[in-house]
Amino acid sequence: MSSKTFTELYDLIDTLPVISSHEHHMPDAFHNDLTLDRVLEHSYIGWYAGRTEKTNDASKKDDSQISISQRSKIYLLPSDDTKIDAKERYRQRSEFLDRHSYNSYLVWLDKGLQRIYGYEGFLNPENWDWISQKITEKHAEPNAHIEILKKYGKYKYAIQDTYWDYGNNLGHPEFFSPTMRTDMFVTSCHASLLDHDRNSPFIRYQDTPTENFDDYLLFVKKLFIGWREKGAVAMKSASAYERPIQYSEGNRQIAERVFNKSSQQVSWDDRIAYGDFMFNWFCKLSIELDVPFQIHTGLAELSGSQPLLFESVIARYPGARFVLFHSGYPWYSDTLGLAHNYDNVCIDMVWAPIISTTGAIDALHQFIEVAQSSDLIGWGSDTWTSEEAVGAVLAWQFVIARVLSDKIDAGYLDWKKAEALAHKLMYRNNAKIYGFQI
Repeated sequence: MSSKTFTELYDLIDTLPVISSHEHHMPDAFHNDLTLDRVLEHSYIGWYAGRTEKTNDASKKDDSQISISQRSKIYLLPSDDTKIDAKERYRQRSEFLDRHSYNSYLVWLDKGLQRIYGYEGFLNPENWDWISQKITEKHAEPNAHIEILKKYGKYKYAIQDTYWDYGNNLGHPEFFSPTMRTDMFVTSCHASLLDHDRNSPFIRYQDTPTENFDDYLLFVKKLFIGWREKGAVAMKSASAYERPIQYSEGNRQIAERVFNKSSQQVSWDDRIAYGDFMFNWFCKLSIELDVPFQIHTGLAELSGSQPLLFESVIARYPGARFVLFHSGYPWYSDTLGLAHNYDNVCIDMVWAPIISTTGAIDALHQFIEVAQSSDLIGWGSDTWTSEEAVGAVLAWQFVIARVLSDKIDAGYLDWKKAEALAHKLMYRNNAKIYGFQI
């Protein structure tokens, strides 16, 4: 039974606008003939139910430009093959739901679907086709995916991470502001070396200099300046998916020697050294461009994604503004310690409420108590479809209402302070961190 405080606070929070720090939203054309199966395939439960196939070989087909689902071989999602008979389809859907119904990824996606399409109860094999048809009908309307975000999620602005086309605002500059990815520039010193999204600047940009390292750095800097001038509001590193986030100061001589050497010519240590130099170079560029630097921490290559590994970089660049993503899950305490000790650290709970709702509740309780400023806590949905984005914001609203109502009932906060903090967590903090006018 929810307390009266929780209910009243949740009702208030549900009226507030949303600014998201991080989305991988799909382009307009993706939503043509969208179905429930495709929504699931391009969701976290779809990714979680599959097994990711990784490659760092440029000879493999570059299929990263659509979604995580295309980088995963799905074993446990129901098949959408129309040749499968109704009995087998029902069995597959029942098995999928039986296996995953308690997982928070699916719970909040289901809640998002409920809000948009208005069905009662939960997703089940009986209502599956009805929901799928409603999704298809809704997305037949022009720009329905944007209207869903605005109407049902109350999104006002979102920062778009189009990892398949850096700096892209999906043709909706009034709504999406790009982030500027650094990954392929940190990982790829040659066209034969790709980042975890199978990107390389030497493949993506045909005019990338390959003869002179200074020319190359100038070329990259011009790319980022161009993206910034076109509305990009942040830089983003997800290199935690392929290497430790512990970066030495970097050595230009080594980086210059490694530059434009193929995968057969460089050792792992050389690649790490090249990445160290380039990452430090981007830290300096983030200061020059006056943009926050979003850093993926936690839940990547686990042994190397612990937030505390990043401390030396935070200390090295006091003029940079580092936004530590995903609350560092599962290492919340690391993020707490860094936010306590360094005033150039922002905490971002992006993705966290749908990873583990109770974990996010515990984390937010502590972040409020420990962060140097309540202005330094952000959130984003980190999703591919409007349906999952709505579910993610519902999870975030729930987490905020649970934490703040607990603190009111315990006498830690009064209603006025809790209400002010709810506004900050839903939109004001991200507006301030990234420069949105609201």
